[in-house]
Amino acid sequence: MKHVEQIKSFVLFLLVFLSLILTFTIWTYTPDYQDIEDPQVEQITLGDKKDIQEIFKPYRILIHENGGFLGSTAPTAIDTLMDAIKDLDATELRFIQSNLSEEKLNSMIHSENQMTLFFPAEVPINAFDSVLQFTQSELPEIAFSHILIDWSNIEETNTLQFSFISKEKQTLYTTVVGVGQSEFNSTYMKTVQKTVPYEEIVRANELSLYVPSNAVDLVQYTYYIDEISTEVFKDILFEDTNIVQKNFDNTTYTDGMAMMTYDSGSKTINYVYPASESMVEIKHSDLVHDSYDFVNDHGGLTGDYRYSYNNIPKHVIEYQLYLQGLPVFSSVTSTRIAVTWGANQVFEYKRPYYLFIASESSTRQLPSGVDMVKTLQTLKDIDDLVLGYYLTPDPQKAKVYTLEPSWFVIREGSWARLTPEPAGGAQYGLE
Repeated sequence: MKHVEQIKSFVLFLLVFLSLILTFTIWTYTPDYQDIEDPQVEQITLGDKKDIQEIFKPYRILIHENGGFLGSTAPTAIDTLMDAIKDLDATELRFIQSNLSEEKLNSMIHSENQMTLFFPAEVPINAFDSVLQFTQSELPEIAFSHILIDWSNIEETNTLQFSFISKEKQTLYTTVVGVGQSEFNSTYMKTVQKTVPYEEIVRANELSLYVPSNAVDLVQYTYYIDEISTEVFKDILFEDTNIVQKNFDNTTYTDGMAMMTYDSGSKTINYVYPASESMVEIKHSDLVHDSYDFVNDHGGLTGDYRYSYNNIPKHVIEYQLYLQGLPVFSSVTSTRIAVTWGANQVFEYKRPYYLFIASESSTRQLPSGVDMVKTLQTLKDIDDLVLGYYLTPDPQKAKVYTLEPSWFVIREGSWARLTPEPAGGAQYGLE
């Protein structure tokens, strides 16, 4: 019995010791937490995203060599040239001249060993640097409507001179681009193979017009179309689709802040977020980048849409639909995507919701540009005379559209179709 007390004391000591160990373990224990991953939400898109250089394309290449002009609107020629430019590096951009006259620009385009790229709208150089890389870290906030590529000195220097000209601001900047002669010759020959003879139409105190010298054979297309569901646009454009409601005629969606309407006749949608409206000044390059990011993030460039128009004071950027290198115009539907930027987000978004899915084709011949010029009463205040496609629905077949090759007059971003007179003769008139 004399050891009982000792045993009890030992057991009590052991229990206290174990209690202390357990308490210490509880205080110092850190569970192995696993990171909780956010559930992956599949992004809704209309199509594939595009690189920004795919929307900055000239609508015409013009070459002056051996005293004559060659020109092309062929996608293969333009893509070959733009792909080659994308691989080049330019030196510092240098200011050369302001108040550049129309006569001076005509003279530059007319220079020997000169290639001119015509763009449908002024392109900010700070957006184009994703195509052509410059050595300087900060570029000026300028834009251009023409790029002139001079290869006069390539044999001696292995360089090209790029001239960036703004028709609107009448400014001239240049840079030097290094390129091997064999590399240039390869690109040049691939481009020239797609060219046809062009004529210069000289106008007093205005820029010359440049048109094909001969009759033009183009393909007329009949396209079957598909439609992007307006429900998809609702899911993309509204932040909380659970509170979006339709009105009584099912043509308007709203969440109380934003509104989207659609027109089944013209197959277009119009989204507006009134609270974001702002007239605060936005730089041209920022406006281009913001609108491009907005549309491209949801794969909204669902065809060959190209940057084609801007209204900087009103924050508007537009993208024109092209087919086989030619712009598509229509009186019954929209062939443009228009973005109006607001306070750090889109204010208005207008666009078509149709897609071309299959086609039939036939060949049609159009008069030469020289002959078309003769039918016009005046050449004054015309920005350009271009070939394009006129989009119309087939009256006999649902969801079937015809794309008819036609001549168009362009003035300040607007178009007018030149159509044969009812008598069926050679005379053409504005539609």
